[in-house]
Amino acid sequence: MDRQLRKIAIVVEEFTLRSPAQQLLDRFLIGYPRDGEFRRLDNCQVWLHVVSGGSDTEVGRRVKDHDLRVAESIDRTLANADGVIVVWRGAGSKANDDLLRATLHSMQSGTLCFVHGALASGRNAARQSAALAKSRGLVLCSGTSTAVTYRLPEVDLPPKAKTREALIVVQGPFPDAEHEALEGLLPAIERRRGGETGVKSVRSIQNDEVWRAGREGLWSWSLLAAAISHSNTVQGDPVKDGRTQDIVGQGLIQALAKNPRGWVLEHHDPMRTTILVLDGAVADYNFAIRLADGGTVSAQLYRPPEPAQEQFSRLAAAIEELFRKGKAPWAIERSLLVAGLLDEFKLRRR
Repeated sequence: MDRQLRKIAIVVEEFTLRSPAQQLLDRFLIGYPRDGEFRRLDNCQVWLHVVSGGSDTEVGRRVKDHDLRVAESIDRTLANADGVIVVWRGAGSKANDDLLRATLHSMQSGTLCFVHGALASGRNAARQSAALAKSRGLVLCSGTSTAVTYRLPEVDLPPKAKTREALIVVQGPFPDAEHEALEGLLPAIERRRGGETGVKSVRSIQNDEVWRAGREGLWSWSLLAAAISHSNTVQGDPVKDGRTQDIVGQGLIQALAKNPRGWVLEHHDPMRTTILVLDGAVADYNFAIRLADGGTVSAQLYRPPEPAQEQFSRLAAAIEELFRKGKAPWAIERSLLVAGLLDEFKLRRR
């Protein structure tokens, strides 16, 4: 039976417009489109605690127009909350371990907590936070909107499919781009036979080494082509005059990508995952997965543009289900793996 929600508490490092903090707060405070209707949480108070400031004017508008409750202390914000949302500064790749621990210590047993972004700053901190939540009877989950955003086309691996290799193309600064790559690809490949078994090795590739690794077979050019085939933001000549162009097949991608970098992950099962950060080649996220029978599953991870960023409506729906049903939408092990890999990326970055 679904729980009735009477209070949701949101703890944010800072509150700025067009940030994940604003996107999630507004959906629980004002409402969001879901299942063919505009959904509002009736008779549910929303409380906010801002750690380090931001836009006091925007917070004040929400207090006046939508009855947002604001508290200066975490304890008062979290008191009697049915669900708690913690939102890091920026895109969410840099976690605040002290803030999460303080939040978990202040929560009442049985409360549900969703962290937008990385669960922790590293592998050990993530394990400690997960253990703390378990010891206090809390349900803990973390992720970003990329984990639940629209796929074009809306494909998925067949359950228990045998897979060989996966590749995702993203853009952006380190470690934000790498974080979103993991959030986008791990949910797809964990449906494979045996599920996710963890990663045994990580290799960093930079600049010309990215293309050399492709020529040597460390990652697949055909998977790169399959992923980019879903892009609607191919750069170069298509931007100038709208022509279609095979930037992979024609060897143009090497010139378009500025300071490319990548990561090759060897999983414990016979699975290889490649993250390519190709700024200047395309401006969207695309992935491709090679099946053991030779077939390919590929799609764009569609991120609707600002200011609405409607992928946050899908994330809000997943968080609402967490709060109502008392069950995390995905296993905490995914969050632990993401935190561990981001930690490894930081250690290996050159």
